[in-house]
Amino acid sequence: MKTFQFRLERVLAWRGTELARAEAKGEQLKGGLRAAHESMVELVAGRARAQATTGRSAILSGEDLAVLDRIRIWTVREEKRLAARVLDLEKSIEAQNRCVANARRGVKLVERLRERRHQTWKAESDHEIDELAGESAIAQWRRLHT
Repeated sequence: MKTFQFRLERVLAWRGTELARAEAKGEQLKGGLRAAHESMVELVAGRARAQATTGRSAILSGEDLAVLDRIRIWTVREEKRLAARVLDLEKSIEAQNRCVANARRGVKLVERLRERRHQTWKAESDHEIDELAGESAIAQWRRLHT
């Protein structure tokens, strides 16, 4: 009796590797998105601190106002850049999620093929065992009755 062998085992391993890579890339993108959100929070907090610091001063010089305006302009520009980065990352994450779903389907497909092949092999193996048991019983009966 042969042991079970699945000819597509290497394909299954390759698809598993493909799935792991897709999931890792998705996690990397999600990490980038978290970092972009954190940067945006820090940016807004920094702008608020700068405004609060200059707002507490009783007397503001023209230079102080110019610095505050440059900070405001830079933070607005940086917020727009980060918002665009967040949008790009969200789109990339959606696309990567589709890739992960496709890779999972591919793995499940080959796993189902392996399971079906294993069931067929098991049925054939059971049939072979039944035949051998029957032949053995017949041979034993003949030895006893001849």
